[in-house]
Amino acid sequence: MKKSLLYISLLSAAMVFSTGCKKELLNQNSPDKLTSDNFWTTRERAITGLSAAYSRIESFAGWDNFIEARSCREYYREDFVEPGSDAYNYSWWMEIYNYSYNSGNYAIDLLWKDNYRGINFTNQVLENVALMNNSQIDDASKSMILAEAHFLRAYYYFKLLTNFEKVILRDKVPNGENDLPKVPSSRNEVWDAIIADLKAAEPGLPLRGDRPATELGRVTKGAAQAYLGKVLIYRAGEDKGNAKAYFTEASTWLKKVIDSKQYTLIDNYLGMFNGTLTNSAESVFELQQTMDEANGAYYKSQLSDWIAASELGGYGEIYGTQKLLTEMLKEGKVATDGLYDHRVYNTVFFKDDYFNDAANPRVYGKTYDKVFENNTVAFRKWIPASLDLLGNPVAINMPIIRYADVKLLYAEAQNAIGFPDQALIQINEVRARSAMPALQLANTTDVFNQLVHERTMEFTLESSRFYDLRRWGMLQQKMQDAGRTFSTDKSYYPLPLKETQNNPLAK
Repeated sequence: MKKSLLYISLLSAAMVFSTGCKKELLNQNSPDKLTSDNFWTTRERAITGLSAAYSRIESFAGWDNFIEARSCREYYREDFVEPGSDAYNYSWWMEIYNYSYNSGNYAIDLLWKDNYRGINFTNQVLENVALMNNSQIDDASKSMILAEAHFLRAYYYFKLLTNFEKVILRDKVPNGENDLPKVPSSRNEVWDAIIADLKAAEPGLPLRGDRPATELGRVTKGAAQAYLGKVLIYRAGEDKGNAKAYFTEASTWLKKVIDSKQYTLIDNYLGMFNGTLTNSAESVFELQQTMDEANGAYYKSQLSDWIAASELGGYGEIYGTQKLLTEMLKEGKVATDGLYDHRVYNTVFFKDDYFNDAANPRVYGKTYDKVFENNTVAFRKWIPASLDLLGNPVAINMPIIRYADVKLLYAEAQNAIGFPDQALIQINEVRARSAMPALQLANTTDVFNQLVHERTMEFTLESSRFYDLRRWGMLQQKMQDAGRTFSTDKSYYPLPLKETQNNPLAK
């Protein structure tokens, strides 16, 4: 996939419909240039088109969108984080943190624009590859490419629907300017479209073990099943009246991932977040990066610089709060080796004997007191294993959904439909990876409360907390507890200003 990604710019120029182009320019034909009519002629070009569809995953394009805008959108809305001092120099960042943004916020505009680019690319794949004949592409490749495109379109719409109150369904490539103005769809229509795409994708995708090493990062059957489970659980949080049916179906899909035996929890938890481990047995779907610059490929970023504490030489744009640390330490030193839950050490640096051991200095060869002052809570996730990599782009793969999430989502679904004993099995298996003792919990309320804690321990700084709190109905109270300014009308982003200006039907 990486080699094909080199052609994205060429493909974009040839294929993306622009509302700013004049009709007479669009109508001209050039025999020596690629167009949507002559591009889709071989399997290799179909894969190149598919690579373009993959290219917008997590808005991994440029400094502004992936590093700054995405980080503010995904992290600053959480109750357990606070901005570093430099963040106050950027009003559009602090608007996100303070929930004072409006439709003109730059980060919101980028989120909308980039995911619709991804949708545009997937629509082109779905429309054009479907028309390719047997002399142009073999049936197996055609089926798989279409399945991947269905998954990707669902992924992009899920990103939009979980962030924007209103979403516009665009399920085909625009055929002229008259196709561009469109009213937002109902949320139920968009949920239905996401689920339909994922169900269309799942049968045509291979198991993880059937993907060759050259295709790491491409979607698998497990990814589609995991996302079906996740999407249905998120929908249950929004549609309480039908929640039991959604939780029941989610359980079925998530159980397929578990029963496939394609994934496992790995011991090296930190390795998934510091660049030393990629596409592990725990990874269900993962954003690919690489330090290999062969053939001009460039898939790395400076996200680590943005997140790393200034005391470590990073920009120090984000820190954990004392409330986060309190939550992560609340069970005490009950791990089998007498330490706290091992996930806390792999998520944050904090003042503790573990990080102040002069015989084994764990803060990049130093002790905590030699680096930090007072009770700083600095994030450890997404920081390279070697600090000398800071200051330049570095490749750290980003697990988008991993097996621990599958297991805890399955536990949540099972608990919601009345099987707390089944939920507890999954919770205890996830805890065991971090040397935590098994729990004995008596009822669904206790299991749910433990799930809230486990998701904090497992997924802090993995873009989960805000969305979890919202679907649980806990967002307003948690923001109040954190001393944050928040009102329920800020639970979703508004339609971006540029969309309402350019689309007269977007209201």
